[in-house]
Amino acid sequence: MTGPEFDECDCPENVDASLDRAEPGAGPALLWLVLDESHPAAVVLPRIKRGLRSRDPQTRANALQSLGHFGRLHREIDDESLALLRIALHDRTVLGGYQLRGYADNAAGDIGSFVPRHRLPRWLRRRHAGPWRPRPLRR
Repeated sequence: MTGPEFDECDCPENVDASLDRAEPGAGPALLWLVLDESHPAAVVLPRIKRGLRSRDPQTRANALQSLGHFGRLHREIDDESLALLRIALHDRTVLGGYQLRGYADNAAGDIGSFVPRHRLPRWLRRRHAGPWRPRPLRR
């Protein structure tokens, strides 16, 4: 992605503006924001959740990708994001020949693999948890 419309799309204010206007570039802007590790979780996660609530299927798909990246990079997730993910796991909206629940499944797999098991709800651990890693023993 090049061009003037993506020069500063990792800026949180630009992501907010894109989501407010429901622009086609809102989804890619979310991806840029989450992959730019200079932004703290408190800045990134609320915008991902806004993207997950979007009416635009492409924005929701990119928000799901962003949520998976968020879990991988930050190794944490909140209850509201998990609730939105659970809803997305049943989303049969077709985008480019694939249902959005496939994007949600990939995000759940990333979250299950990188967020510690004890922080995940049972429904996610059952289907999407990564390898079990015991907690280190305390002395």
